Amino acid sequence: MTSNTLTVLSVLAMLGTGGLLLLGLAFTGWGLLLGHRLLIRRSLQATALVAGLYGATLAGVSLVSPVRVLPPGAEKYFCELDCHLAYRIAGAEAVRSAEGGNTTWAVKLQTRFDERTISPRRSREAPLWPNPRRLALVGSDGRWYTDSPELTLALGEPSTPITQALRPGESYTTVLTYVLPPGVRPSGLEICEDIFVNRLMIGHERSLLHRPVLLAVVAG
Repeated sequence: MTSNTLTVLSVLAMLGTGGLLLLGLAFTGWGLLLGHRLLIRRSLQATALVAGLYGATLAGVSLVSPVRVLPPGAEKYFCELDCHLAYRIAGAEAVRSAEGGNTTWAVKLQTRFDERTISPRRSREAPLWPNPRRLALVGSDGRWYTDSPELTLALGEPSTPITQALRPGESYTTVLTYVLPPGVRPSGLEICEDIFVNRLMIGHERSLLHRPVLLAVVAG
């Protein structure tokens, strides 16, 4: 089963569950208007059962998910509305020493619009704005670090914002700058969609308790 099929099934499950919950609440409201205690009780029980089953499935699938680290140079794909974006690590190096023995690392992330994944209905000239992304660097100490846009600007290296629009076949490189403690080297980069609704999708990387899929970082 393809990742696209799984995504569609996950979306349908979420929407279907949401519809059942709204229907249950509507029957509860109807029962309140009629003063029908049995209808109120049954509709609340059914609503709680649907919510409980979905929540248990969501948590269960997330808990059995492993942490995955894609090999160096591999691309991580994101399914947009009618096409795919691919991300890969294009390089990582220590660029300067910081205060207290810390080291500033520059990680280069390449974004590519895979023209082979375009829907037949989509124009090849229409730009695509990526969905919001969440980024974090995993150090060799197992801790997670956030990037510093200010340090990236100070480096003066060419860098395209990760939110920049692309057309099919286009790509660009974003420089992400991190300050790591003495002796700590970058080992993986987390990049995932930063949309709240994804927290409620069964099997989605951003769903509750789900483990991440990381891009391996080979430091130069």
